[in-house]
Amino acid sequence: MPNVTIPRKAWLALVAAGLAMFLVGVDGSIVNVAFPSFRRDFDGVTNAQLSWVLNAYVLVYAALLVVSGRLADRAGRLRVMSFGLAVFVLASIGVAAAPVPFFLIAMRALQGVGAALITPASMGLVIASWPSERRATAVTLWGACFASANAFGPAIGAGIIELANWRWAFLINLPIGVGAFVLSKQVFNETPKDESAAKPDITGGALLSCATALVVLAIVQGRKWGWLSAGTVISVAAGIMLFVSFAYRNKRHPEPILPKALVHIQSFRRASVALFVFTLGMYALMLSLVLFLTDAWDYSIGVTGLSTAVGALAVTVGATFAGPLADRYGHRSVAGPGTFICAFGMFWWITMLSEQANYWSGYLPGLLLSATGMGMTLGVLAAAGVSQVSPEYFSLAGGVTQTARQFGGALGLAVMFAITGEPSNAAEAYDLYKWAFGFIMISSLVACVLVSRVKTSKPKIG
Repeated sequence: MPNVTIPRKAWLALVAAGLAMFLVGVDGSIVNVAFPSFRRDFDGVTNAQLSWVLNAYVLVYAALLVVSGRLADRAGRLRVMSFGLAVFVLASIGVAAAPVPFFLIAMRALQGVGAALITPASMGLVIASWPSERRATAVTLWGACFASANAFGPAIGAGIIELANWRWAFLINLPIGVGAFVLSKQVFNETPKDESAAKPDITGGALLSCATALVVLAIVQGRKWGWLSAGTVISVAAGIMLFVSFAYRNKRHPEPILPKALVHIQSFRRASVALFVFTLGMYALMLSLVLFLTDAWDYSIGVTGLSTAVGALAVTVGATFAGPLADRYGHRSVAGPGTFICAFGMFWWITMLSEQANYWSGYLPGLLLSATGMGMTLGVLAAAGVSQVSPEYFSLAGGVTQTARQFGGALGLAVMFAITGEPSNAAEAYDLYKWAFGFIMISSLVACVLVSRVKTSKPKIG
């Protein structure tokens, strides 16, 4: 790899985009530790109703990522990200002030809109700001901000809830969002609008968003509705029909949502599939590492948050080294070992965890291994997906890879819940989570095989 100097402005661009992604990531994980507080504050609310605090966000976020990526590439990435930050911060204030569960759920859905606008636009801005030879470093560190926020979220949320209440936990988004907004205006140059291009396929975008929302809905609700229930079957069938309609229209429209030039890039396709499979296990891991401590070892929320915080450091360290290594040796040379290290972390948990808490000898080594592997893999696979993409499609490609990640995460969580169910005691929880760790290990090993097929070369510029 040639010795390429990274300008100071490129680092500031990464800080601005990283703050935006930290905002998106920390909010999602804070919700997980706030659920008990929701139940105390809203009398008579059921777990099924509260599940929509998470589901509304996931549905909207996943449904809009590809469309918002296309919008960012066409209308201006800085413009779209700035609007997304404003929406997200205002929705966060609405969440904190929510008087009833319905309003809370509506504000969470609005946060999903903001997050979907932020994610692909910020990724596109970072890629465009860095030298092409160092883009794996940029995208990996960008992804590490999101991953570390997910890992730090339980500790941050638990601390704020212990000191104040759950409403203050969401107001942390205000200073982070304002900081990202101000800094982004100073370091990013707006991408110009393409006034000469044909009007984007609005109908195709609507078909794709609705299809995505329906399939994700079936995944996240399948456990409650029943996997063969009418609601689940109809949602999947309708989603597939809309996907087919979208594919038919996408081939024939003069300005499709997914251009052929992007779909035909082999590294983009294979990296997206590998990312989907890997996140089957990683989203399940991020939740199960919290639930195992509370269900099997009866840890308090506060102690659980502190016990998992070291994982965030491991994710950040893994990502910090992974990007430069991927720039030098190639994406699969880093992501492949990363997926294997994750699998080994799960093997450690399966063989070394005991029914009686053995945090230092059983839990911590597995956490460090799996979190380091996660840091080495997630951002590098995202970088591999955009490595050969032309500049005009940076945000769109980022939106597609992140949609694959959301699909994998939603399906992985559904599988984990199907495995663990609702354990009645600590001993049962211990046994069931061992099976969940086995599922995570297998998905990581399959991803390792898929990563070996991801071939990248120098990015196509211009």
